[in-house]
This record gives sequence, structure tokens and C-alpha cells, in this order.
Amino acid sequence: MKRLAGIFGSITFRLALAYTLIFGISVGALFYFVYFSTTSFVIQQKEAAIEADVTGFQETFERSGVTGLIIAINRRAGSGANRDGIYLLVDSVGNTLAGNLRNWPRNAVADDIWVNFTINDLRQAEPEIADVRAKQYVIPGGQQNYMLLVGRDVRDAREFRSRLLDSVNVGLGITLALGVLGGFIFSRTIMRRIEAITRTCRSIMSGDLSQRVAVSRQNDELGQLSLSINGMLDQIERLMSGMRQVSDNVAHDLRTPLTRLRSRLESALRHMDDPGERETIEGAIADADSLLATFAALLRIARAEAGSQRNFIDIKLDALAEEVADLYSPLAEEKGLNFVTQFEPGVIARGDPNLIAQALANLIDNAVKYTQAGSVTVAVTEKDGRPALVVADTGPGVPPAFRGKVLERLFRMEQSRTSPGSGLGLSLVAAVAKSHGLELTLEDNTPGLRVILRFPEQGRASQGKADDMKASKTQPTKPAPASEPEVEPESKSKDAILPADAEAA
Repeated sequence: MKRLAGIFGSITFRLALAYTLIFGISVGALFYFVYFSTTSFVIQQKEAAIEADVTGFQETFERSGVTGLIIAINRRAGSGANRDGIYLLVDSVGNTLAGNLRNWPRNAVADDIWVNFTINDLRQAEPEIADVRAKQYVIPGGQQNYMLLVGRDVRDAREFRSRLLDSVNVGLGITLALGVLGGFIFSRTIMRRIEAITRTCRSIMSGDLSQRVAVSRQNDELGQLSLSINGMLDQIERLMSGMRQVSDNVAHDLRTPLTRLRSRLESALRHMDDPGERETIEGAIADADSLLATFAALLRIARAEAGSQRNFIDIKLDALAEEVADLYSPLAEEKGLNFVTQFEPGVIARGDPNLIAQALANLIDNAVKYTQAGSVTVAVTEKDGRPALVVADTGPGVPPAFRGKVLERLFRMEQSRTSPGSGLGLSLVAAVAKSHGLELTLEDNTPGLRVILRFPEQGRASQGKADDMKASKTQPTKPAPASEPEVEPESKSKDAILPADAEAA
């Protein structure tokens, strides 16, 4: 039903329907023109025959008088002479003198000298109603006048008109039906090819740059469009591969020297006795840590944006959230915050567990960092078949005007940048949400901020599948160590796996 609604709502179907409507109006106008022209011609033929009879009777009357006229009328009204002719001659009193009618019709509707009436008392005919179109004359006869009525039974003309009208209506209906059917077939054919292009583009948007649009015909417009899209994708894949190579080179060429620098500073610090010099070296170590954390966060964002759904698996969100929350519970308690967890059991979602864990870690880290008093709440819930991760705090929150800005890279509401961090935490969350098709919402927690990550709608997995997942336990929980580039052994002196923060205050 949804696919059918998509076809009927497509632009190709609407265009085909509009063309059918225009064509139907044109055909209908032509049909009805033929109908009215044909029926008018038939009536005109009947009237011409009546005029011819009247002319003949006038000539007979002029030659032979009333007696000759009576003979001529009876001859024309005789059986087999003119089956649809209607003739009547009466005197001034109304007595019938000649013709195939017994009496002058009482129900005649006069139209000047033309009259229309129905009658069922035709002499020498079967007793059935006749539909008559006739012409009436007054014939002067000296001492008295005579009334002459000459007409034709137009039942066959009216029946022909009725059948022709039915044929026109049926023909127009068939034309419209064939137009709609043709529009449906045309739309379905075009929609099938467009849907294939759309599916490929969605796969590419999810990070699978190896996908290409199938080209069934190269000599039409959609075939040329598909070829152009494939050429563009080839170029994008080459550029992305180059960017990925540059990122790996930067990771090796910059992170490794920074890590070595930090290790040497720590080594120098161990042999330093002067308090002032120790403070300087400790500041340099902190700066190196900040550089390493920023660089790692940028790499994680880039890899989240280039993530592929081929790495997606079913995730038991309550287990994942519990393990990530365990990392931050001691930090929250150390600050005197009430750390609340509300995990609805059995909520299954599909995604990359490492990226989802990293996004959740960034949200919790952000909430704990900027909440000075009150509570931090982490929840896993499901509503209307849509799993959701919720992180709420009682900190300063984010004004509505800045909720779009805080998702940008390196944006910090604190322009003085005196607090630690680089403004990348929510940027990574936004990148993960985009690559997974999640709905990211920032709301007021009155006071504080509530961040909601809603997954696409999906049915709850079976309990057996959930139990299997529990047994095999997904391993994403310590945020994103697997996604970091390898460094030389000197880096072991410091755990560089830090959640990228997003300063929201």
C-alpha cells in the first residue's frame, strides 16, 4: 500500500495524469462535436423529407384541388409506401379526410409551424407509441379551410442519438481508463529506476562508497544520469581515499612526535627539582595532552562521518549504556552529583557499537563536566518501536539559539576558552547520529540540558536473540580505542583515549 501511494504521489504519475486529462478533454470535445453534428444532421434529414412531402402536396393541390390532395395523401400513407411518414388532412370542423392518423393530436407542442408530439393510434400500424416531428399548414379551400399535418416518426433518430451518446461516453471512459493505466505503468517503470538510484545514494550516504548505480540503458536520460552519478562517485571515492591516506599520514607524522615529546617531558619532569621549572613542564605536558585529545577527537569525527552500515550489528542498549555509565559514575560522585541510571531492559538497536558507545560517553562526559550541583541522568528507553538514549543534567544548559551551533566543530559558547576542551564532543555525537540515521534532539531539562538520540523504528528483537547477544556481549564499552591510529611505544605513558568534549556552557 505504501509503494502504491508512492507511485500515485510521484511526479511522473501526476504528469501522466495531467496529460491524460488534457487528452481526455480533447477527445471528449471531439466525440461530443461528432455526436451533436451527427444527430443534428439526422434531424435535418427528417425535416428535409417533410419539406419535400409538403412541396409535393402543394403542387398536387394546385393541380387537382382537394380531391387530388386526398388521393395523394392516402397513397403516401398507405402500408409499405412510407413506414415512418405521418399524414393527416382535416376539414375546418376537425373531421379526418385523409392520412394515417385518426384525429388531430391534442398533445402537440407547437414550435411555430413545427409541432412535436407522441401518438399511439396510427392506422394500419402496430399499436405502439410514435415520436413525431411534423409540420402543419392551413390550406384555403373556398368555403372552408383545411388543416394539413405532415411529419416523420423520429424514434429511430432518437434511438440512434441515445446509442451514439452511450458510445461516446463509453469511448471517453475507456480513453481515461487507458490513460490512468498507462500513467501507472509509466510511473512504475520510471519509479523503479529512480528508486534504484535513491537506494544507492542512501547506501553511499551511509558511508559505503563502493556502491554504484545500475545502468540498464545508456541511451536515455536516466541512463545518462546514472553514468554521471557513477562518474561523480568514482571521483568522490578517489578523493576520500586520498583524504583517508592523508589522515593516516598525519596520524603517524604528528601524533607520534607529540607522544614522544610528551614522554620526554615526563622524563625531564622526573629529574627536575626546581618547583618553577616543574610547573612549566607540567603545563607543557597538559598542552600536549590537549593536542593529542583534540587530534584524536577530529579523527573519530571523520571516521564517524565516513562510517559504513556494513559494520552495523544488533546492540543491546541497556548493557552498552551500563558499561559506559560505570566509567563516569565515580567522577560524578566525586563532584557530589547524583548519578541516576534508568535502563529499560531488552531494548535492541542496530549500529556500530564503538561509535554509539563513544557518542554516549561524550554526552555523559559533557553533562558531568558542566553540572556543578544536582544530578546527571542516563536512560535507555523505547517508545513506539523507537529505541532512544537520553542524557539529562541540571547544569547551565544550552540556549535555543545555540543548539544548532554547539553541534559544529570547535564551537564553544565560552568564547574566552578558559575551561578545558576543544568543542568537539557534540560534533562527534552529531556525526554518529548522521551516519546511523538517528534523530538528535537537544531540549530544556528545566534546569539543564536533555539530549536524546532516537534510533530508527524497528521491532523489538526476540528474547532468544537478546539472550544470545548477552552471552556474546558486545565489546564497545571503553569508548573508541579501536578507532585510534597506532602510535609508537612511547605513547603508553599516557592513555590518550579521552572523550572529545563539547563545551555547552
